[in-house]
Amino acid sequence: MKRRYIIVILFSGLSLASTLARAEGCEEGDQRPLTAAEKTFFAKFTVLRSAVPKAPAGWQLNDDSQAKMAADFDYLPDYQCGAGNFYIGLGLTYQRPISQADSDREMAAMRAGPDPAKQKKVDALMAEQQAMMQKMMDAAQKQDYKAMEALGKQNDAIGKQLAAAQKDASSQSRATMDAVQADREAKADIAINNQGDVVCYGSPKVLKVAGAAAAYSCVAPAAFDSEGNQVDPARAEVMVVFGKYAVQSYDWERTTSDGKTVKDSYVQMKPEWDDKAGTKIQNITVDLEGDNQVRAEGLYKDTNLASLQKLIQH
Repeated sequence: MKRRYIIVILFSGLSLASTLARAEGCEEGDQRPLTAAEKTFFAKFTVLRSAVPKAPAGWQLNDDSQAKMAADFDYLPDYQCGAGNFYIGLGLTYQRPISQADSDREMAAMRAGPDPAKQKKVDALMAEQQAMMQKMMDAAQKQDYKAMEALGKQNDAIGKQLAAAQKDASSQSRATMDAVQADREAKADIAINNQGDVVCYGSPKVLKVAGAAAAYSCVAPAAFDSEGNQVDPARAEVMVVFGKYAVQSYDWERTTSDGKTVKDSYVQMKPEWDDKAGTKIQNITVDLEGDNQVRAEGLYKDTNLASLQKLIQH
């Protein structure tokens, strides 16, 4: 099962901008000015903005996030479409700029090429594979189907050995480049009235947060397919939900880079939802994400959760 991402049907896909865009899709004659209560609701965007963590030392917000945090950011919709449920979301992306030293280090790794000793094994396997291909062509010309089948199996085995040898030959350079690119991006997403389930993958650890329905810190290692190709990067997340939620834990399995199946777990937080609640604040979801647990929990510690908890209307 791929990890990315049941997390939020409305949460990760929606931002305040998409909330505003809904008004543009009103049917003719359905547009109306915001009521005082609705203006009060959307003004809670400023509470979200004051609650999000600051950029860590040496980090910065990307351009889109900086615009959302600007004092002159216009968060109020021009009009509203009839009645219905109300949502506010604020998503920020933090980035750690690459230094010249790191850039030089990465470039040197790219220029270094594969390990010479390991490259010899790659060359030998490539020659063996070419010879095998010739044998298969000869067998095909003779219409020796039994030989073709046997040679095909041998060729498949050589192909797997070659792929592994190529990966091993470039492992040192790749490890250096991965190290340079690691911990370059983190995210903080806070939403009011998120109707989607929130899911935290990777050995969930319970966190104690005053007034929260649930709070977890999760670390999900990178996941791979049966061929050893990475399908999900390693990520760490802290998730906190306020309001009424049903919480359930589940088991899941992931595949490691060497093809082994490892048992893991995740937790699903499902909101209790009232479709007729209008501008009432029913829940608040907080999702803090980084490449590692230290980064995710650092954002968590810098988030003003107490101010968010006060918004919940019971």
